[in-house]
Amino acid sequence: MSDDRESPPLRVPDELLDYDRELFYTYNGKGFTGIGYADVPGHGLSEISYVDGAQEGPSRDWYPSGQLKGESNYKANMLHGDMRDFRDDGSLISEKLYDHSVLVRSVTYDSQGNVVDHYEISESSPAFSQLRRLREQGG
Repeated sequence: MSDDRESPPLRVPDELLDYDRELFYTYNGKGFTGIGYADVPGHGLSEISYVDGAQEGPSRDWYPSGQLKGESNYKANMLHGDMRDFRDDGSLISEKLYDHSVLVRSVTYDSQGNVVDHYEISESSPAFSQLRRLREQGG
């Protein structure tokens, strides 16, 4: 009888991962697929997902208390998707949306949850032109 369940991703301490100038991550000489983590006393836990040597998928940081500090997503070593930062009481500091590492939108909140800053990319922005080129090049 075979077991069709996926095995959990390989978890490796960050200090055991190697990387080059292009930020290609390896473990035991091969492109790393799994989760790199660091648990620094007094600073909390950090995890980054990798696929075939590139940052790919979720990245998360926690306060020493265990409360989520921040989360973001990567695609081919670029910020891509939602990013959120939290205070140590769990309240939301900011929400951002990245597309190919270009900031598309952000909202910042005060400690009562009121919006104190808002940004949305404009089609006339140089960053929008850069985003258009990146989308054409890589999907």
